[in-house]
Amino acid sequence: MKNDIEKLLQKEMDRKGFIQHVAIGFAAIAGITAIAKTLSTMSNGNKAQDVGYGSNAYGGNGTQSNSPASKSRA
Repeated sequence: MKNDIEKLLQKEMDRKGFIQHVAIGFAAIAGITAIAKTLSTMSNGNKAQDVGYGSNAYGGNGTQSNSPASKSRA
């Protein structure tokens, strides 16, 4: 792999070829990052319904707020 990188660095290329190599490298890094994030999310066991708005029956997150409406119900 080290030899491949050395070959690539020593290779003469025009601007178009350089931009193509940079774009491919960026896409590879972004793809690997997305896969790692997906795998870590899957291993944590988080479900979409456990987080965010609508996670409880009334659309709240289960914590009480300090609003006057919640105090009048208590």
